[in-house]
Amino acid sequence: MFVFTSCLILSGCDRLKQLKTTATGIFTREEESNNAVDVVDEFFSAMIEKNYSKAYGYIYNDKNQTLEDFRKEMDSVTDIVSVEINWVEVKNNIAVVGIDLIDTYDGEEKIYKDLKVSLVKDTDQKWKINFWD
Repeated sequence: MFVFTSCLILSGCDRLKQLKTTATGIFTREEESNNAVDVVDEFFSAMIEKNYSKAYGYIYNDKNQTLEDFRKEMDSVTDIVSVEINWVEVKNNIAVVGIDLIDTYDGEEKIYKDLKVSLVKDTDQKWKINFWD
């Protein structure tokens, strides 16, 4: 009887460990997804405000591009009016966020649907937008 009870308790402990591992994984993935979405949201908020120095802080910079390089790139960009975040996928240190973007050019608004914003984790394990790739 003791052996049966011990096995029952131990197998229950294993199941509890599996449940805990699964739940922890789900919460971690959700947190990572939320963090990636926050970076995209903050980046585009800064872009709408034309605060390029703030937006530059959300960019993954493995090619040593400067803030001035970023500003030059933005000279040719139309005015962003709004961004709607639709979905997010996270796998390890890569995330993709799906957005719809509305911009204006010559006084007319244009909608771009189903754009994908790619993010990677930097050396500090923070999400950054993979802008120059």
